[in-house]
Amino acid sequence: MATPTANVIAGRYRAATVRERGLCRLATFFSTLLLVVAICSAQPPSRPHYIEIKLPPGVPSESFFIRYVLAGEDFGGWGQSLTGVSSYIISTTLDGGPATGIKAILYAPGCAIQTLDLPLSGSTNPQYSFDCRPLPTISIAGALIRIDRLYGREVKLYARYMARWAQAFLGLDDSFVTAIPVGDVAYPSADGRFHLAIPDLSQDPLATAPDHPGELQIWAKDKTSDAIVAQLVPASPLLIKARMGGLKVQKEYPAEVVFSPCVSNPHQPHDKIGFAIRPDVRDPCDR
Repeated sequence: MATPTANVIAGRYRAATVRERGLCRLATFFSTLLLVVAICSAQPPSRPHYIEIKLPPGVPSESFFIRYVLAGEDFGGWGQSLTGVSSYIISTTLDGGPATGIKAILYAPGCAIQTLDLPLSGSTNPQYSFDCRPLPTISIAGALIRIDRLYGREVKLYARYMARWAQAFLGLDDSFVTAIPVGDVAYPSADGRFHLAIPDLSQDPLATAPDHPGELQIWAKDKTSDAIVAQLVPASPLLIKARMGGLKVQKEYPAEVVFSPCVSNPHQPHDKIGFAIRPDVRDPCDR
């Protein structure tokens, strides 16, 4: 009886030894793997690439405008509005590596428009200081006709400068027009009159350059939802009307400019019979 028992014990011993050797090999493998992971994790991550645009004191960061395109991009982007900051950080990483350059349009309320054309290096993260070149303020006195085109909406008015020269500078398709918000917000009175303060772009070197076409457009937004309601197209005097339905850039404007709303996505109420009530056939959008 002793021999079978010894054989069994010996077999069990050999099996245990094999298992232990296997566990040791497995432990050695995982130890090596953990060591490799630890070594890799100890290495610093790749350095991010960016440019810092510094703002001067007195320039409200939430109103600062940035439209930029990295070299090699087809569309680019905008700086996200931030409140209470002294600079903006724009990532210059493209396809996992550093971009070779950046072009940008920069604007701050009360300042002239600026352009930035900067070559980039993967070894540095450059800083650029925005230098505010002050512009005076002028006013547009407007009167709305055909207020019925607003379909009873309460609106607020704002202006934007359409920099049609920016596409060529940024290297974009002509369909990507750069619209820069300028001036204050105005609220028309019950009879449709308003005063809108805007910068005097006639003293802006970029806006008045012969090869830099552009115009001012005035838009109406819903007072509550902020949704775009209509563009206000000059109806009189027509001499100040630009080709795309805006205002020509001028040093001053007439004592009163008459505007007619060109409605976007109009809400069409219906009469008692159920027919849609539409504005007059002659729409200011037909320009």
